[in-house]
Formats: sequence, C-alpha cells, structure tokens
Amino acid sequence: MKRKINKPLLIGCGIIISIILIYFIYRDYQPEINLLLHMNDHNRIVLMHMIRSHGIKDMLLLLALIATFNAIPGMSNSLVCILAGLCYGPIVGFLINWLGNILGNCGVMSIIREVDISKRTRSSKLLGALMHQKHPLIGLTIGFMVPVIPSVLVNYAGAQLNVSRLRYLTMVTVGMAPTSFIYAFGGDALFQGNRHKLIGAAIAIVVVIAMYLLIKKLIKRDRSAKQPAA
Repeated sequence: MKRKINKPLLIGCGIIISIILIYFIYRDYQPEINLLLHMNDHNRIVLMHMIRSHGIKDMLLLLALIATFNAIPGMSNSLVCILAGLCYGPIVGFLINWLGNILGNCGVMSIIREVDISKRTRSSKLLGALMHQKHPLIGLTIGFMVPVIPSVLVNYAGAQLNVSRLRYLTMVTVGMAPTSFIYAFGGDALFQGNRHKLIGAAIAIVVVIAMYLLIKKLIKRDRSAKQPAA
C-alpha cells in the first residue's frame, strides 16, 4: 500500500509558513499600526497615503498568505483578502485575492490524493452531495464560490471524480472570482469610508451565505426524496 502524507504535518507546515509571512507583513505595516494606535485628523490623512503606498513586495506577501490560508483546512483568509482590497484598491486587490485563492486550491489539489483524508471528511454529506450531482462540474464551481464550504471538500470531490486539469482550472478560476472581488471591494469601501459600498459588500456576502443555506436545504430535500417510504 502506498504511504500517505501525514495531514497534521502538512497543516503544521502551513501554520509555520503563515506565521513567517504574518511576521514580514506586520514588520512592513508597523508604521501604519503605530498611527492607528495614535489616531487623530492629521494621522488619518497620513495613514491613508501610507496604506496605498505599499509596493510589489507586500503584494506578493499578501498573495502568499492568502494562498497558504486557503490551503489550510478550517482557516479563513477573508481578513487578509479585505486587507488586500484596503491597501491596493478593488481591481489590484481583486487580482491578489483571486490569484492567491487559485494558487492555494491548486496546491491542495496537487497533493490531495497523497494525503490521508480522515474518515469523517470522506463520509461527509456535503462531500457526497458534491460528488453525486447531475452536473458535478457546475456543482464544484458553486462549491468554490461559497466560502462557507471547505475548499478541501471541493478539491477532494474533484480528485475523486478525476476532473481534468483544464476543467479543474476553469472551475477554480470561475468559482473563486466572486468572493475575491467582494472582499477586495469591501476593503476598498472601508478605506474610503463609503457607507453605501460597505452595505453593498455586506449584502453580497449575505447572498453568498444564503446560496450555501439553499444548497444545504436542497441537498436535504433530495436525500429525503430518495429514501424509501416506511
């Protein structure tokens, strides 16, 4: 039997990498943090200028942290994605979020068959629903769109269905676009203090969560309909 990669070891490595990335990001953003701790009208103007003056180095650090958080089961990268939008605006922030999420998922997909997946994950009802659909590729794309659905489940389902590399890349590229933009848009709205944009971003997040709840309800109804009558 082929030896599997130890999952806790992988998660531990991911956490160590995350801590290192957070340290470098914290070091680069320390002047802004100091201004936040001593906020006044003058410092607010200086802070807004400093936040938008970060360059490619910090952009790559945020991208790497988003990818690493995306690859760690149970870890949310939403705050980092919002920070990307806050620092770089909705367009560049979206590209950072999008590429980071795509790279994180591709990294997971490349090793998912070699990882010892827990019995609990393999027997998950949500995993079963992702794999047993009339149009599984559409289902997996929606799975990537909804941040509440663990990406490891979507990737494992794709691996079990032997999705081709081209189709997988298409699914993850399309699926990660909406939330990547919502977080970047929300971060930019925070930076500008635009209440209308913030409300729009909040509504978009609520809609995405509502999609997840609807999917769960449909899955439950479908399972009930398939069960034989007593």
